[in-house]
Amino acid sequence: MFNLFKKNNTFPKETEPGNIYINDDLLFYEDHTHVESVDLSLLKYAYVEVLGENPYLFLFDYRQHYVPVHQQGFSKTYPLLSKRFGFDDILFFKTIAGKKEEKHRIWISKRAENYKISEERYADYGDGFEVQCATPLFVSWDTTYEEFLKLNIGHLYQSEFETSYFKIDYPVRIGSLQVDILEFYYDKNERQNIGVQSYFATLYAESNTDKSYYDLRKLWLEEIPVTIDDAGYEREDQKYLTFDLGGIGLSICYTYDVEGQYDEGGTSLMINNHRDYAATILSGDLELNPETTQILQFDTLLDFQPDYKNNANVIARPNLLKGKTKHRPAVWLADDNTFGFTGDQHAILFDHEDVSQIIVQNVLPAKGGGYVELFVRLKSEDLVTIYYGEQQVLDRYVQPLQELLEIEIEMPEPYYNC
Repeated sequence: MFNLFKKNNTFPKETEPGNIYINDDLLFYEDHTHVESVDLSLLKYAYVEVLGENPYLFLFDYRQHYVPVHQQGFSKTYPLLSKRFGFDDILFFKTIAGKKEEKHRIWISKRAENYKISEERYADYGDGFEVQCATPLFVSWDTTYEEFLKLNIGHLYQSEFETSYFKIDYPVRIGSLQVDILEFYYDKNERQNIGVQSYFATLYAESNTDKSYYDLRKLWLEEIPVTIDDAGYEREDQKYLTFDLGGIGLSICYTYDVEGQYDEGGTSLMINNHRDYAATILSGDLELNPETTQILQFDTLLDFQPDYKNNANVIARPNLLKGKTKHRPAVWLADDNTFGFTGDQHAILFDHEDVSQIIVQNVLPAKGGGYVELFVRLKSEDLVTIYYGEQQVLDRYVQPLQELLEIEIEMPEPYYNC
C-alpha cells in the first residue's frame, strides 16, 4: 500500500495552509483557520468527495468533517489512517484524480447485528415493551420519566454534544422484534410526570446494509397491516415507514448515498408517543386570591405557544382567569410574586425572580407575512415563546404590561420576514 503512494506520486500538492496530523486518537485539521479534531476511536465511516473540483476526505465520528486533501500534512496523515482502518485506496486516488463532483464510501465501521425477530409472535405493540433482564419486566408506553428512572434497568449518560440520554442496559422486546439497544433523550428540566415521548435506536443487519430495513418492513406489514401509501414513502434516496398504534408511532428510516446524505449501514428506529395526557396532568387548579391578583387582559387573538409536554411550567388555566377573562388571553400577577400568561385552555407560570426580561418582537411582511411574538427570557438565558399573533397587536400592551410586572420589556427593531 505504501509503495503505491511513493511510486505513483498520487497526492496533489499541498497548497492550502494549515496542519493535518494525528495525536493519539485525535486527527487535527484546519477549517477556515479554526482547528478541528476527529475522534478516530469513534469513527463510523469515511468517504472521498470532490466538491467544486476540490477533493476532501470526509470523516464522520459524531459529526461531519471535510478534511482538505490539499491542506499541508495530508500526504503524511492519509497513509496512517489507511493502514489503521483499511481504506479503499484505489477508489480514493481514482476519485481525487478527477475533477467532477462525486463521492464514494471508502470505509465503514462494521457493526454487529443488533436485532432479531422472535419465532414466537406477539401482539402487544400498543401496550409497551418487555425488558429482557433476569426477570423480564414489561414497561408501558405510559411510564413516565420519573417512574422510569426508578426501575433500575439502565443508566444516564452524556453525548459528545453534552446532551443527556437514558440507555436501557438490557435487550428489549417490542412486539415480535428484539433489539439489543434502546434509549431516549432526557432533560431533568422538562416535564417528568409524562410518558416518555420518544425512544430510538439504530439497527444493523450483519451485512450493514438496508437488509435491516426490509426485515422490519416485512415483519410490521404482516403484524400491523397498513398500505405503503398511507405509511410513508420509499424512494431511491431514502425509505421511511411509520405505523400508528393508538397514539404510539413506530417508524423506520434508511438513508442511502445521495447528495448531502450518507449511507451509514443502519436503520433508524423511532418510537414516538403522541398520546394526550393533559386531562390527568393538568387537572388541578392554581388557587389565586381574587382580591389581590392583578389581571391584564389582551383584547386580541393570540396563539398560546408553550406545550405542556415539554414545559413543566405549563398548568391548567386557573379558574379565576376563566371567570374574569373568559377565553381571552391574559397575564396575571399574584401576591406571592409569581405571574403567568394564559391561552385558551392552558397557562404558564413563572416565578418573578427567575425572569430577566420580556421581549416583544414585530416581524414585517416580505416573502412571508408579518407577525409578532412575545418571549420571556429567563435568568438561565433560556427563551420561552409565549404568544404568536398579528403584527403590532401587542404594541399598546407593552407599557401596561411593564407597569404590572415591573420587568424590563424590550422591543427590538422589526425585521423583514425574508
